Amino acid sequence: MMPPRSCIPCEKIENDAYDWYARHEAKIAEAENKRADLIFIGDSITHFWNCEEGISYGLEVWNEFFAQRSVLNLGFGFDRTQNMLWRIEHGEMANQHPKVIVVNAGTNNFSITPNYDGDTPQETFAGIKKLIYSIRALAPQALIVVMGVFPRQPEKIQTNINLLNKLLQEFISALPHTEKIQFLDLTEKFLYPDGSFNPDLYQDRRCHPNCAGYRIWANALEYVIAPLL
Repeated sequence: MMPPRSCIPCEKIENDAYDWYARHEAKIAEAENKRADLIFIGDSITHFWNCEEGISYGLEVWNEFFAQRSVLNLGFGFDRTQNMLWRIEHGEMANQHPKVIVVNAGTNNFSITPNYDGDTPQETFAGIKKLIYSIRALAPQALIVVMGVFPRQPEKIQTNINLLNKLLQEFISALPHTEKIQFLDLTEKFLYPDGSFNPDLYQDRRCHPNCAGYRIWANALEYVIAPLL
């Protein structure tokens, strides 16, 4: 039986506001010349936290928390799990021995476009699980922090996100305590007290955090990563 496409490494699927292949080559070169203590792997939510392509939704927060640390940002706008798998298998983590790797993946697997008709929560979970195993093979010593997918609009996508996060939490909590992996789900912090979506934490009021949203993420990460960095 063939694995779902979310598990099969592939090059870019979508166009975004940057050159995917040029960024990939730049990240290979960065990995050759930097020894990062902290690596972020993800999509546009990670990519546009700092200002590497002239786009940033949270640069103030990035500079406050990460500018003085050795960090490699492997976020690529509009990437799905299979794109992330391809990138790390093609040199973006070469020669790296990080202390912490933060994985924020999965939201784009639910995005339906002319190029992609979307994945189920189970298929997306399979892709993230494959990504975790691939990262572990490349960085056996690192703490892997797997982010729960952040809340997003429209509501029909949020239903998929809720199930995906439940699958991730169950999977990671069932791993042996000797595994250096942690699930960090900030869903409640991105919602109003009544459980409804809080658009004021988002740049576009639907998907990408603004500075206030990124500060929630950074503060939560700091409790986890500060003792190791």
